[in-house]
Amino acid sequence: MTNPHAHELEARKVRVRCTECRTTFHERLNRIMHGDRVRCPTCHNEMRFHNIGHIHEHESVEAFIHHVEQRTAHPHFTVAHIDDD
Repeated sequence: MTNPHAHELEARKVRVRCTECRTTFHERLNRIMHGDRVRCPTCHNEMRFHNIGHIHEHESVEAFIHHVEQRTAHPHFTVAHIDDD
């Protein structure tokens, strides 16, 4: 079943905080939701966010974005560092 708000998420960006340098930057919500690699523009640390949740668990797109930004602001709970080994 496709969520009726899915089309609204494609162009949205959320705030993300780097685990290394603690810089806050913006990244596309789709990349965060799908666990794609995200690179900090300041220190170039690569991260992948896991267990963000699903939009259908929230009342609106704004509520989901708020939830995602809370999770990405505290990366020690939801981020896996990517090693280039």
